[in-house]
Amino acid sequence: MKRKKKLSLLRLLMIGFRFAGNKFLMGLALIFSGLFPVSEMDAQITYKVLFLGNSYTYVNNLPQLVHDLALSAGDTLIFDSHTPGGYQLIDHVQDPISQSKIMSGGWDFVVLQGQSQEPVIQMSQFYSGANSLYNLVKQYNPCAVVMPYMSWGRKNGDAANCAQFPVMCTYQSMDSTLRVRYMNITAALNTEVSPVSSVWNYLRQYHPAIELYHPDESHPSAEGTYAAACSFYAAIFKKNPAMISFNAGLNAADAALIRNAAKTIVYDSLPLWDFRVLPVSDFRYEAGAGNNQINFTAINYGIKQNYFWDFDDGSTATTAAPSHAWIADGSYTISLTTSVCDYTGLHISFTDTVIQFCSHTPTVYTSNPWLCAYDTLWTQPATIIQWLNNGYPVAQNLPYLADYAQYTAMSFSVLTTQNGCTELSQPFYAMPPWSGYYFDAIGNPCIGDTVAFAVLHASGSLTGTEHIYWFKNDTLLSWMINEDTLFITAEGKYECKVVNPASDCPADTTAVSVTYDCGTLGAGKGNEMNEWSLFPNPATETVILKFAGIPLEEQVLIYNVDGRLIKIVPVLESPLHINLGELMEGIYIIKLKNKGAAVKRFIKIDSR
Repeated sequence: MKRKKKLSLLRLLMIGFRFAGNKFLMGLALIFSGLFPVSEMDAQITYKVLFLGNSYTYVNNLPQLVHDLALSAGDTLIFDSHTPGGYQLIDHVQDPISQSKIMSGGWDFVVLQGQSQEPVIQMSQFYSGANSLYNLVKQYNPCAVVMPYMSWGRKNGDAANCAQFPVMCTYQSMDSTLRVRYMNITAALNTEVSPVSSVWNYLRQYHPAIELYHPDESHPSAEGTYAAACSFYAAIFKKNPAMISFNAGLNAADAALIRNAAKTIVYDSLPLWDFRVLPVSDFRYEAGAGNNQINFTAINYGIKQNYFWDFDDGSTATTAAPSHAWIADGSYTISLTTSVCDYTGLHISFTDTVIQFCSHTPTVYTSNPWLCAYDTLWTQPATIIQWLNNGYPVAQNLPYLADYAQYTAMSFSVLTTQNGCTELSQPFYAMPPWSGYYFDAIGNPCIGDTVAFAVLHASGSLTGTEHIYWFKNDTLLSWMINEDTLFITAEGKYECKVVNPASDCPADTTAVSVTYDCGTLGAGKGNEMNEWSLFPNPATETVILKFAGIPLEEQVLIYNVDGRLIKIVPVLESPLHINLGELMEGIYIIKLKNKGAAVKRFIKIDSR
């Protein structure tokens, strides 16, 4: 049983100095003071900020302008920058100057501005570059906040890239796409964004007379840079930009309107742009293959955090998923401390649990050398028995777990207690072999087609010994028993169940259902999740699956012609791109695990 408890001062000091460096004392003060706030309007703040970008940051010297604005409001910005023209984030990752500035340390914020088209036309590279820079920044500046600089769409869109990327055709679509990409990377990095794009969008809507663009319709004018600087002041100092008195040579009325736009969009909605999260020290574990070995996995819920494991035998670890083996049997208290650090200080979460190693070690096994869909799992008799499914307790305390297939997860283990000592078995990963049967139903009786709902087999033909049962609306169609094809001409729910008495698992049933609901519009369709396509076929390196919708918690299963499962891919998007690089040339069967959808075949060919 995991539990949370207060950390000792010694442990807090150890972890604080390990992860937070010279920021720790401020974090410790915050922890013990109860986070009593100081009025931001009264406090003078000093921050060190590194700007990494390109000409959008260089034009009109944005870093210097943010410094001047902050100074006029009573705050101090100490800054450095590296902004070569046209630079993408990946260029900063590889640039020795950028690396050196990051590694010099001591930064409170590091601003990242990608090339103006990069988040749209090179999205993967944009995300990769941001993540790599984040990791480098955190390595040398553990408490720094990496702040993406959300840039804007071009004044009238990007005509040069319009044909290939239609979202670039207009300002509005380009701007909104850039905003989404910057918000996504901010959320993924658990950090804060400076929403300059949103401030510009507000000014374009409500004050169109203020020209934000340079004549090239891409770079910022003096007013555009002033808007960006006001956004950064509000985002970094968390203060109302209305306090700024420096107009940077602009018309006083225009400068006031720009400051008010930054107040409305940024300062009045600071939580909207802040994706920082507190650490979480939750974890799960399972027995490993070695003697007294346990494999741990931190459950981080997408949080970027530091890890410190204490195994209660003098050993520690700092990775998210360590494995550890204890030399002697006994009882050990394993603790996980996680931490994040930013300009507000150090934040810590702590959890521990007790693990025992006994003279007895339980195992999980089946009666047969093969596994069937309705098999019983067994373990050795013990005083207390607790079955676990994917790490969660199952309401069963006997030496067997009947019909394991009733549980959705396919990982089982058992805790057994003998002579007051409780030990965990290694996990038993259960997936019965595929029967080879699959089904096909193409067409739609609602629009006049006749649908052939057929039973097929990966070997190319049925054996003739199968027992085939057809159902419509849960009623057995007795006259169709052992027929391999059912012709459907009307709506309804159809189901086929196949039993092969000659198989190793004669009680197992392979089944699929398909539903046609014509509704009141006269143009019905099959179950939406049954509608999917596959291309190209034959394929070389990649096959693409397209779904009518994204099936909830669905998985794609790929089998070879021998019926062996060789690849499982979760369905997270549509279209779904599946890498075939590790597959040999040949014919493969592809099906959905949970939904009643037609099974498909594809051919993998060598690209050479």
